[in-house]
Amino acid sequence: MKCCFVKRSKVKPTNESKTRVYSQRVDLTDTYLGETIPCGTCNVVFSLKEDKLLAFCGGCDKFMHCGIAGSCIGPNCTHVINGGVYRQTWCKKCVPKTVIINLENLGPGQSCLCQECLDDPQTPSCYKRKI
Repeated sequence: MKCCFVKRSKVKPTNESKTRVYSQRVDLTDTYLGETIPCGTCNVVFSLKEDKLLAFCGGCDKFMHCGIAGSCIGPNCTHVINGGVYRQTWCKKCVPKTVIINLENLGPGQSCLCQECLDDPQTPSCYKRKI
C-alpha cells in the first residue's frame, strides 16, 4: 500500500530573510511612533516618539500632556489588568467642580472623582465631600 503523503524537505530561513523581517518591523514601528497627536488641553502637537503624552481622558477621549486632574478612585474607573490595578485618568474639564477632591492637588499621579463614580453608591462618602 502506498502512502498518500509526499515527504518534503524542511525549509530553513536564511539570515537574509531574518534581516528582512526585522527591518520591516523597525519600519512599521517607526511609522507608528512617527504619528502626531495633539494634546486635548493645549492643542500642542506631539509625536509618539517624544513620549510626552501622559494620559488619555475617560470623559472627552483626548490624549493629554497637561490639564490632567488625576486618576479616578471610584469603583467604575478601577480595573485589574494582568494583576495590576489600573485607574482611568481624567482631565480637569471633565471632572465635577463641586467635589473637594477635584479642587486640590490635581495632576499626574493624583486622585480625582468622575461624575459617574460620584453618583455611584459604592464610592466611599469620604471622597464625595462637596464644597
